[in-house]
Amino acid sequence: MLTVYDLLKGNDFRSIGRANEVIELVTSDPELFDEVFNGIFHEDKIVRARCADALEKAARKFPVFIQKKKSIILKNLKSFHQKEVVWHIASMLGLLVLTAKEKKKVIFQIHKWLNEQSSIIVKVMCIQTLADFALRDKILIKRVREEIEKQMINGAPAVKARGRHLLEAFDKVK
Repeated sequence: MLTVYDLLKGNDFRSIGRANEVIELVTSDPELFDEVFNGIFHEDKIVRARCADALEKAARKFPVFIQKKKSIILKNLKSFHQKEVVWHIASMLGLLVLTAKEKKKVIFQIHKWLNEQSSIIVKVMCIQTLADFALRDKILIKRVREEIEKQMINGAPAVKARGRHLLEAFDKVK
């Protein structure tokens, strides 16, 4: 019998493989969510990346699924290094309901990823998640605005474009 991991194996990081099939399976059988979640720790880099992709998509449809995994994600924040996993984790962090202490830990890690990861997608997802937090907690707007502006200075076109969009969103809040 095929496992979720068998469906997600492959040779190309640029492909999501059968991740969309896995998402359909997970949304029709929530017990499979645990298997996909555990896949972000899988030994195979491509399986990890594709599990992270499927996990984020399923979490967007059913945020309660990822909320149940909050403690595991927060416990392992420092262990996520693979860029294809990090950008999905960064995105999912914005879906979590966090305490003030947890939010502080998450924001610290996002800043760390922004400074240590060279991936443009990681940077875009990190500034997006910081902005999501700031739009829900207005006290963060000034600090997040400064970080976005800093990332835009020498950032790739995608970082600059997302940054402009996020700064416009901040201006509408005022």
